[in-house]
Amino acid sequence: MMREPAHAENVEIFSVRLAKWSMGVLAMMVAVVGKESLLGLILRQTGSEIASLVRDEQSTSRYPGDQWFQNN
Repeated sequence: MMREPAHAENVEIFSVRLAKWSMGVLAMMVAVVGKESLLGLILRQTGSEIASLVRDEQSTSRYPGDQWFQNN
């Protein structure tokens, strides 16, 4: 029996919990390779990008009334 694909409205694209876990893993990897190494720089930048996504995701769900103009 084949399963029907989930509707686009029900698919979760971004998981804050998983993103925070990924940031922790990246921080551990930076500690291993060193902050000043090229790989450390790349890992820190990746962690910063994920942190930005988490902040954006949490701010939109916390204050839904602030985005009233997008519904007009």
